[in-house]
Amino acid sequence: MEALFAHPESSVMFALAIVALVLVSVLKEDFFRPSTLYFLVQMVMLGVSYMQFLPMMTDFNYSTWLVWGGGMFCFLTGCYVTDFAWRSYGGPPLQKTLSVHGKYNWVCHFFLSFSAFAYFFVGVLGVISVTGNLVLLTDNPSQWLTGKDNNVLKYADFFTTGAMVVGLFAVASFKSMNPVRWVRYASRFMVVFTIVLSFMTYPSRGINMLCIGMFMILFNYLRGRFSWRSLAVVSVFVCVFFVAVAALKGQYGTYDVTDSKIAKEVALLPYKYVANNYWNLDYVFNRWSDVPEHEWTYGIDAFYGVTHLMHIGDGLQQSFGWDTPYNESAVKYTGLNTILYLWDAYKDFGLPGIFLLPFFFGVLFTFCYHKMAVAKSPLMLLLTATFMMWIILWNFTTGYKQSMYWVWMFFFFFVCTVSSGRTILPADPEVVGELDERTPANRSQSNDGEKQDERDAIVGV
Repeated sequence: MEALFAHPESSVMFALAIVALVLVSVLKEDFFRPSTLYFLVQMVMLGVSYMQFLPMMTDFNYSTWLVWGGGMFCFLTGCYVTDFAWRSYGGPPLQKTLSVHGKYNWVCHFFLSFSAFAYFFVGVLGVISVTGNLVLLTDNPSQWLTGKDNNVLKYADFFTTGAMVVGLFAVASFKSMNPVRWVRYASRFMVVFTIVLSFMTYPSRGINMLCIGMFMILFNYLRGRFSWRSLAVVSVFVCVFFVAVAALKGQYGTYDVTDSKIAKEVALLPYKYVANNYWNLDYVFNRWSDVPEHEWTYGIDAFYGVTHLMHIGDGLQQSFGWDTPYNESAVKYTGLNTILYLWDAYKDFGLPGIFLLPFFFGVLFTFCYHKMAVAKSPLMLLLTATFMMWIILWNFTTGYKQSMYWVWMFFFFFVCTVSSGRTILPADPEVVGELDERTPANRSQSNDGEKQDERDAIVGV
């Protein structure tokens, strides 16, 4: 009770999260529904942050509450408006498990997925060319995992796409979607192999949690809904994984993480990574008078994920003095420089962006979620799984400003479109013209003529 009274904000948020969990469990709803997931993530994350284990996490100012609460209200409004519109137009509900409607070439999907694996493998070979081995197998992995100025990160655009490969093979791993047995078994092997290879190549918390997260979300949609107990077990696993990678990166110094002398630091490091998003959010909207204001990007830097792949994004940021997606100049504590996506919305689109952008994403994510019920290929499933991870990771990086996600979109579209039998390029106009000449009436008349010729031939005989 003393802890509850000492942290009333955290108590209220945890209580709301528990109520939401109970309702989802009783009503047998989906935890990975955009509105539910956004609400749970924000309640738990801010609740943890408001425990104020470190002095940097101060109480929110009124303006920060307006930004955080307004963004969540607009996102949920977009979700519920889309829910209402979907039901009003008679859209079918999402089934417990999904399946492909119509024809889909799973053998083609399987082999085309290796094009995505080849892109990822370029990064693996690039890392080996720099370190001499996979990072996890080197003598001192921490020297490659700390800092942002080593040559390994030149290949980051490639080896960070492991989750894309996991997604493409994972959708082919479940019987509810894929009836071809050997493709299912081979795809399962590729899922496990890619996750292990990704971890050994560059054991980053973010990259490897993306791989696991992609598989979990697809498992939830294709095999069976996760319960709150399953999510609790996964949360414990994430905490253990976080500490293990921190020890591997040398973030605890020369001490053993089991040493009681650093037990407090072991607990504080995960807290820092969660809470810094919120203390930075409050700081940038209520910065000290001697700290210069940010540079407006006028919406241009919102497309950094694309411009980076075009090799002009970094130049634009340097020319105009804009931050990278990690917002290095707008931090309260050096080294902990991530901020909620709402800050990117503000610096790119101004005050309207704080409310309009969450509403837009609420509509988009919920539409894709419902569209999975009538999708004729795994494309919508893969897009929705990616968007669900955006919601979870918006506490750390803004999804649409990461170039790797745009690479994902390309491979998802390419593999699923070709495998479903649809063409990416428009048809030849001459061929279309020939097909148009054979209208149903003309084809019927032609068929009747052919049948009459056959009857005449029989009579003649």
